[in-house]
Formats: sequence, C-alpha cells, structure tokens
Amino acid sequence: MGYGNADSSEGAPMRFHLNAKDRKEVQSIADALPDSELQDVAREVDEYMDRHHVNPLMMAAQTLIQQMYGGPVAQMLDGDDEAHIKMDEILRELLITAGKNRRSVNIMINKVA
Repeated sequence: MGYGNADSSEGAPMRFHLNAKDRKEVQSIADALPDSELQDVAREVDEYMDRHHVNPLMMAAQTLIQQMYGGPVAQMLDGDDEAHIKMDEILRELLITAGKNRRSVNIMINKVA
C-alpha cells in the first residue's frame, strides 16, 4: 500500500525542509495521486478517527472559548452536536490533505534517493 514512509536507515523519520519549488512539486504530485491512493488515505484517516474519539480541534476550540468567554459558554459548545460534527469534518479534511502530502513527499524523496 502506498509509497512507504520517509525513514532513515535507522528507522527514524528523516528531517528536511521543503523550499518553495519543492512545495509546488509536492502539491503537483498530491493533485495527481491516483484514486486508489486517495481511497487508501481516506481509509487510514477514517480508521484513525474511529480509534480516537476525542477531536483535538474541539478541545482547542473549547479552551480558546473558555479563555475568551468563560466556562459556561465553553460548556454550551461541548453540548452542541452540530459543532462536533463540523469539527470532525474539518479534522477529517485536514488529515486527508496531510496524508496526501505525506505520500507526495515520500514519492519525491524516493525519486531523489
């Protein structure tokens, strides 16, 4: 499945920075990923979200709202099912984009290696 991880020979993630040209190439690769890769990314994200039932974006939003408006307002957000659904949708989209980018970076690394 996919193109593997960008790991060093010791198994640790490689550290490098993308310049503007590299970012454009990664985006171009991500935009051209085949449907099978996109389905794999979506499946990985859905499996992750099924295992982790706490949305870190909702936690951050509640913390921010509590700081700005106080506990009772943050409690209102906690009880808002529609807000939870929207935050889950945002998190899923974010993770899918990150997954596509990860695969694209791995493709780019493997081209260079």
